[in-house]
Amino acid sequence: MPENSTTETLRKIWEEVLGIPVEDVDADFFDLGGDSLLALAISTRAIESGLAMPRSGVLRRSTLRQLAEAVEDPRLFEHV
Repeated sequence: MPENSTTETLRKIWEEVLGIPVEDVDADFFDLGGDSLLALAISTRAIESGLAMPRSGVLRRSTLRQLAEAVEDPRLFEHV
């Protein structure tokens, strides 16, 4: 997946919430130190940034690539 504004917006949010640089779009949020409370913070910030995603988005799609693809095509949130 080529990087786009959705990916970059999510990357910035992940980096702010996790407090680390996130370079690999296929790195798993939970392997990077994330937990369910941080996942909720990610979703809240993404929604506030204008991205359409469910609050459980990171729980359903736990890599930047998966999450950005699902934000672009919300049907993907249904098929986990």
